[in-house]
Amino acid sequence: MYILTQLHIDIARNATDDFNLFHDPMRWQQIPGNPFQGTIALGFQLGLFVETQIKQGASAIKPRRYSVYEFNFVNPAKEGDELNLTLKAARVSTTPMGEQESQRLILKASGKPSLMGFYRQSDYLSVSSKLLKCNKDQISKMADRTLLDENMFLKRKWMIVGNAKNYLLSAFADQRQYVDEFANKVCFPQFYPLSLMSSAMLERAKAIGYDLISNAMIYVSQKMCIDNQQLAQLKSNDCLNILVAAVEDDSSHLTCAGWANSESPLFCAEVQLMPLSDIL
Repeated sequence: MYILTQLHIDIARNATDDFNLFHDPMRWQQIPGNPFQGTIALGFQLGLFVETQIKQGASAIKPRRYSVYEFNFVNPAKEGDELNLTLKAARVSTTPMGEQESQRLILKASGKPSLMGFYRQSDYLSVSSKLLKCNKDQISKMADRTLLDENMFLKRKWMIVGNAKNYLLSAFADQRQYVDEFANKVCFPQFYPLSLMSSAMLERAKAIGYDLISNAMIYVSQKMCIDNQQLAQLKSNDCLNILVAAVEDDSSHLTCAGWANSESPLFCAEVQLMPLSDIL
């Protein structure tokens, strides 16, 4: 049984620098009209749970160059909820760019759907972004927290093994599958670099003057694609440059891309959010 506790939520938010008040046990009440009556799990924390369950044998899809996750958020997962993942039969699709093998998934929290979507293994980068035209060398010379044209924001993070281990703990994972100092093994989970987008998006919101308390937002969907070859080569203290920008001046629709040690992106993502006021 995987029972979510506040400790799991705290470990996840501290490991990823996610300061969203929805996860803070001392300050969630500051969000006007917060309907959840307590803290909720991080969206990326639930994604990490999906990833680690797949690694522990929930899926038989063979690995390819890219892993793709497409999530639609239905209900929050809260303290005390039991998490369960179900994967449907795999299907292979062929495009001019290569093949993708996909499985529909549903993650339930205490029997209610929390997120639904797809897990895919792909031959190609299947998520596009206007940020992909950016040059890695130019990005690496920019100062951290640079805001360009009041839209594109740079957040610089580092791959820290200790944070990754703690993050794995927040998702009930067997850390030895990823990090084993006695075997000189370091394999970052896919959702560790992906999750650092949360910090980048929050800091961008502050940089453009967005009020994260009175105008709190929640995830509607996430679509993410990560390069497994690059991920396997990452080491402790490698630098990760993350760019975040709005899509067509829509503050609730964001595109993200991250670069590590290659000219090509480590990951590319698209995130759709919704103001809490729209739900209320």
